[in-house]
Amino acid sequence: MLIGIVVTNAIVLVDRVLHKEREGLSTRDALLEAAGTRLRPILMTALATIGALLPLAFGYEGAGIISRGLGVTVIGGLISSTLLTLLIVPIVYETLMKLRRKKKTVEA
Repeated sequence: MLIGIVVTNAIVLVDRVLHKEREGLSTRDALLEAAGTRLRPILMTALATIGALLPLAFGYEGAGIISRGLGVTVIGGLISSTLLTLLIVPIVYETLMKLRRKKKTVEA
């Protein structure tokens, strides 16, 4: 579940960046626009999932030790991966695009 949410969020963000680059925006402008546009859906998905897992993490309704640990782990993973998606994915994308452009200019 966690991997599916994280990958979907990253794909949605990168897809928006690619779409904006095709419209003529620079990589940095496309990243800023995509982050602004996709921030709310990414945060809403994360917060909704965290909210759904809180009863499990707090051990309500007879959740056992394993269930509580699982809830806490998934919530922690979701928080950290959401931050990584919003920070690291754009940084890596921009770095790779710079290297790609530099490689094309050296070959040409």
